[in-house]
Amino acid sequence: MHQTLLFVLFTTIFCYTHIPELEIDLSAPPKQRWKEAVQTVLDLYGYDNSFGPVFAFHNKYSFDVLNQDDYTTIAQALRKNFPEHSLELEGIIEVLNRPEITFEYMAGWAYFHEIAHITNYFYECTGVLLSVGDQVIHGRNMDQAPGQGRNLVLHLFIKKDGKYLGEVVDWYWFKGGFITALKYNVVTLEENWRYDKQLTKESVLTYIQKGLPSLTQVFREILINEKLNTFEKVVYYLENYEVGCALYNIVAGIGKDQGVVISRGPQETLQTLRLNSPIGIKYLVQTNYDHWLPDPEDDPRRTAAENLLQKMKNNLKNEFGVYAIMNTYPVHNEGTFLTVIMNAKYNRFITLGQESITFFDDE
Repeated sequence: MHQTLLFVLFTTIFCYTHIPELEIDLSAPPKQRWKEAVQTVLDLYGYDNSFGPVFAFHNKYSFDVLNQDDYTTIAQALRKNFPEHSLELEGIIEVLNRPEITFEYMAGWAYFHEIAHITNYFYECTGVLLSVGDQVIHGRNMDQAPGQGRNLVLHLFIKKDGKYLGEVVDWYWFKGGFITALKYNVVTLEENWRYDKQLTKESVLTYIQKGLPSLTQVFREILINEKLNTFEKVVYYLENYEVGCALYNIVAGIGKDQGVVISRGPQETLQTLRLNSPIGIKYLVQTNYDHWLPDPEDDPRRTAAENLLQKMKNNLKNEFGVYAIMNTYPVHNEGTFLTVIMNAKYNRFITLGQESITFFDDE
């Protein structure tokens, strides 16, 4: 089995795309923080092979529920409640330098996940937590569309006040937040879409006007908040902050069996699922459907991953084992933008840019 894993590793490693690495200093003036990241993507791929098709795709499938008055409402709320975040978006807009990319438009992107749950159209992601000895290995596949979104993926080293806080790999960074992160010596973090009942536009706008943060700001808060310095404190925070849409948070800590899947929804309290080796739960898998329900027949990613974990259990001793799971179809599928293997105990953060298997018909 070890030889098989090595064969898989070496025969597929050349299929990965390089993910550019950058440093983000959150002590820098807000308008300057993300400019280099935007310019890096533009220099590498150009607007028409990166931001342009991504914006066009989500204008059609996510933001079609908004009108100009809605954009204005969101922008006013963001400026009022999050002036620093607003300045960051202004800096991003300056580098993009296109008349259609206004502050109102980017304010909509700041709340992309909440707005996208109005149509409930998207998407797939997979998280795996594996308990190995005194550590938990965390595998994460990020799936989205369109394919050009792969060109937005960056590996970011986050620092503030001269201290490195952690690492991020994401393509949502251009709205000032992220959904995949390692906080050094504390936790690894992943957010997945949760399919739930559709939200109304009115409920989402009410959430925004109340001054509550967008989904992608939550992991950023965990990185910079010095009080959130243990696995249990982070888990408690993620279990109790007010959310504007359905989601899963997958979290691993630095200690034995420190791994959870937190299921959340607006006005909903659901039981957290925990790793527990004494009763035989050595791994957890979370995709985009409630884990107490069977997989949909047309999307068996969780079942496929669990079957592999069970079959390989005697050989799953390190990151290579989790990598093998994350790189197997359908866990790795046509929408997979990236794979990251994380380990908070040893601050390991292995990023792999994924080519798609087949492109979406929409592209």
